[in-house]
Amino acid sequence: MIEQVDDDTALEEVLQFLERPPAPGTPEDSWFGQRLRQVLAASLADEPEDEDAPAPEPNLALDPGLRDRLEAAAKRRSGNPFGEHPDGIGPTLGMDLGGGHKQ
Repeated sequence: MIEQVDDDTALEEVLQFLERPPAPGTPEDSWFGQRLRQVLAASLADEPEDEDAPAPEPNLALDPGLRDRLEAAAKRRSGNPFGEHPDGIGPTLGMDLGGGHKQ
């Protein structure tokens, strides 16, 4: 089991691997994934209990550019169930699932 750390420490550790993520399936990869999920979760504000209450601040404030990089890393780690076709299986079968009509 991976030792729990505070959100700031998790961010520092994620930044160390961000440019050169560990190889998939390694213990370091598992650690990186856990820390990455922790950082992304900490950067989201919880929903206020009362709709009139001001929105709470997230536990960890991230620069929008950094957040984009972290989300991109998380997306790369999650893989794509459609392989090389990020829009889904429809395009691989020659279907237009976008709602447009071809004539």
